[in-house]
Amino acid sequence: MSSTHFSANEAASLRGMAMGISAYTLFSFHDAFIKAIVYTMPVMQILFVRSLVILVLCFLVARRNLFRDVWHSDNRGLILGRGLLTLAAWVMYYSSADKLQLAEMTTLYYFAPVLTTVLAVIFLKERLTLARVGAAAIGFFGVVVAANPSGMNLDLPVVLVLLAALSWAVAMILMRKISRKDRAVVQVFAQNLIHAIAMGLVSVPLWQGMGPAELGFCIAAGIVGGAAQFILVEAAKLVPASVLGTVEYGALLWAFVLGYLFWAEVPATNVYFGAALVVAAGLMLAWTEHRTRRGQLRR
Repeated sequence: MSSTHFSANEAASLRGMAMGISAYTLFSFHDAFIKAIVYTMPVMQILFVRSLVILVLCFLVARRNLFRDVWHSDNRGLILGRGLLTLAAWVMYYSSADKLQLAEMTTLYYFAPVLTTVLAVIFLKERLTLARVGAAAIGFFGVVVAANPSGMNLDLPVVLVLLAALSWAVAMILMRKISRKDRAVVQVFAQNLIHAIAMGLVSVPLWQGMGPAELGFCIAAGIVGGAAQFILVEAAKLVPASVLGTVEYGALLWAFVLGYLFWAEVPATNVYFGAALVVAAGLMLAWTEHRTRRGQLRR
């Protein structure tokens, strides 16, 4: 195989990993925006307004019949499944936002990359390398360290976050399969259309007035979250699901920074240690993937 081909593959892989880190960094800010108003507004209403904002953005970007594109997609069933899974993940995740610190929530949620690695091997037949297994194992250990010694009981908020991680991991596998054919804007539109319909129906009896600050946070979450979703779908076209899931660890630092800046949250020492292991797992994977491709290029 030519060196030019390997150079192109290496560049695409690094670009995909960088896009993945960027997407998850944006998701950290998205989570902070939602957490800022989850104490005063129903989660369903927040997700409904946020999804409406993303739908508007999709129409502005695509400027074509997105409904037709979704309807004629060969992946309609997978798109529906992914939309429902991500909806379940976000509802469970944000329902715990008023009970857990942002750093605790994010660290627990990062059990998802471990599940993604396992599922990618089973359903996508991705190659299970030592580096990918090691990164997933270190990340999982970091989650255990962050959760158990801190005194967090396995109560409802913790269970909901872990179930959200499982839903997100399965959704990542579906996204990888869908991304091979459908444009990113079509996927983002379809996912948020499902969210808007479901959350709109549920929000009707719970609806409450929104002040300028609450509306502003919802709009900000929609803009940032929409950009993150689009970038993540594009990244899925460039790197395996197992790799993309593990680089998710790299954005964990933002949960600590934002939690401290906005809510003066100071996690327990073991949460810092667990998070450090989680970040190390992502950095290790990025380095080993880069070295592997460099070695292939030399041969």
